[in-house]
Amino acid sequence: MSLEDLHTEVEGYRTEAGRLAEEYTRVHAEVTSDPNLTNDGQREHLQPLHEEITEKMAALRTREKTAVKTYKEKLERNVFGLSPSASNDPNRVASFRDAQARARELDHSDDAQELYESAKRSGDDILAAAILEKALVRGWSSIKNDYLERNASKRDALEDLGALAKYTDNSLAITAQYMPPSANLPRPSAGFQQLGGRTAHGQPKRVPDLADQVNRFLASTPTHRYI
Repeated sequence: MSLEDLHTEVEGYRTEAGRLAEEYTRVHAEVTSDPNLTNDGQREHLQPLHEEITEKMAALRTREKTAVKTYKEKLERNVFGLSPSASNDPNRVASFRDAQARARELDHSDDAQELYESAKRSGDDILAAAILEKALVRGWSSIKNDYLERNASKRDALEDLGALAKYTDNSLAITAQYMPPSANLPRPSAGFQQLGGRTAHGQPKRVPDLADQVNRFLASTPTHRYI
C-alpha cells in the first residue's frame, strides 16, 4: 500500500459515513411526514434505523484507524526496524534491542550526535537508525539531515510518516466525520409512560417538602389530652 492508496481507502470510509448520515436524514423526513403513522409508529421506524447507522459509522471509524495504524507500522519498520531476514537472526535482534535502549537514554543533542558519529564509524546501521528515531522526536535536525543524505531511499518513507499526522493529530475533526446525525425521535404519544420522574402529561412530579410531610403526619395522628 502507498500513501495515495491509504488516502483513497480513508476517503471511501468517510464518503460512506456521509452517505449513511444523509440516508437517515432522508428517511427521517419521510417517516415524520407520513400522516398514517402515530408518533409511536414513527419511533418504531426511526429508532432501530438510527442505532444501525450509528453502529455502521463506528465500524467505519475503526476501519480507518486500523488502516492508518497498519500503514504507519509498515513505514516505521522500513525506516527504523529490521529487514525480514535480519528479524530471524538472533544476533541482529539482540543488537536492535540494545540500540533501542541506548537511544532511549539520550537526552541531549550533543550526546546523540557523538553516539551517532560513533555508529557511523563502526558501520552500526541499527544504532544509527535508533538514534534517528530519537532525533526525529526531539527535533535534532542535524542527525536527520545527515542520515537522509546517506540513506536517500528512506526519505519517502519519512515524508509519508509526516503526512500521516493529518490522520492522527486532529482527532476532533476526524471524529466529526463519523458522528451520526441526531436521532431527533418524535415525542411519545399521549399517555405513554415517561421516564425521569414525570407524570403521563409530561409534568415533573412534585416532591413533598418537609413541612408538607410534618403537617400530614400531625393531621393523621389522634390528639391526646394529658392530665
